[in-house]
Amino acid sequence: MTEYRREMEDRVQASPRAVRYQLLTSCLEQDGVDYLTYGIQCMGDWSGHWVQMDAVQDISFQRENVVRLADLFNRRQLSPVHFRDAVLDCVNA
Repeated sequence: MTEYRREMEDRVQASPRAVRYQLLTSCLEQDGVDYLTYGIQCMGDWSGHWVQMDAVQDISFQRENVVRLADLFNRRQLSPVHFRDAVLDCVNA
């Protein structure tokens, strides 16, 4: 097998078949008080198994804001390559 062909096959296997974004919940404690914060995780379908590819925690205390953001990423089929930049752009907007 040529080096070029091996490299191309590695690239194909290194990509998920599908990507989805979903809510991620974290619990923080400060001064004896628990707070829920919400983030987004990027999930990839690798041979029928959903695996977390990346995650950004603590985006907001408002669940609905983060749910809407995850829905937007899913509708627009955001590439995982742009995930972190897109989150930062939306948070800083």
